[in-house]
Amino acid sequence: MNEATVPQLSVLITGGTGFVGRQVARRLAQRGHRLRALVREPGRAASLSELSAELVQGDVTREAGLEQAVAGCDVIVHLVGIIREVGPDQTFENVHTRGTQRMLEAAQQAGVRKFVLMSALGAKAQGTPYQRTKYEAEEVVRRSDVPYVILRPSVIVGPDGEFMRLLLRLVRRLPLTPVIGDGRYRLQPVDVVDVAEAFAQAAEREDVLNQSFDIGGPHKLTYNRILEIICEEFGLRRRLIHISPALVRAFVDLASNWRLPTPVNSDELTMMFEESIVPGDGNVLREVFGLDPTSFRSVLQRTSGARRGLETSRPR
Repeated sequence: MNEATVPQLSVLITGGTGFVGRQVARRLAQRGHRLRALVREPGRAASLSELSAELVQGDVTREAGLEQAVAGCDVIVHLVGIIREVGPDQTFENVHTRGTQRMLEAAQQAGVRKFVLMSALGAKAQGTPYQRTKYEAEEVVRRSDVPYVILRPSVIVGPDGEFMRLLLRLVRRLPLTPVIGDGRYRLQPVDVVDVAEAFAQAAEREDVLNQSFDIGGPHKLTYNRILEIICEEFGLRRRLIHISPALVRAFVDLASNWRLPTPVNSDELTMMFEESIVPGDGNVLREVFGLDPTSFRSVLQRTSGARRGLETSRPR
């Protein structure tokens, strides 16, 4: 798509300070669009200020500030989401379902022309609270009068992503790498840069309106294979130690009863074993968005290259 032919848009982004949001905001700014961002703490949104984004203080869990945020915007790119519930306000229901409803009501009143939603691969009506509320948010969007695009990515990877950081910590710090279950469950890691480009195009293009897209990287990899690739790229030799899922679940449930933190909770275990892959052999990034999807290995190489550059630039 020729970016020069795309008219400048006024885009409101929610979740713009997050891992995905920072990349989406950067891509939209590079394409010449005017950015506005709904942020809870403007003082902690330096990455958006550097892109000359207009910051509006507000939160999707409350109506205050939403009317001001959406006024005059052509498109809303709604990226807000949580992985775990924290406190009475940051619940899956309040953030995913009701938060999306609040944004859409404000969008309808302001005459916003398009609503782009980040959902998740595996969102469904009968799932974990995370999956269910992601699905409910999709349904809220589909039932509204605002034209929409819904993107449903698999696990998103990149240098600043929590998934990548967790795996690197496991592999680099421990001589034996723990794996829950047989490790044969599959993921389809997708590069955050590719995801950002898809969101930018979804904000611009009229030919993708009122559609939902499942997004994954170029390869469907078992969890075991993902760990092997990390070891290969970093020159590490690690033995995988497989742990009984029943044992892990019992430990997690016990810790939860005592309100103790755990690396993974019971619902996350359930989603892990369900896998996160796009059905079929096609790839939306290539077929719809015209991208050559970046492999997990290439993302790793970019990550390690960036870190080496940072280390060599530090004063000795």
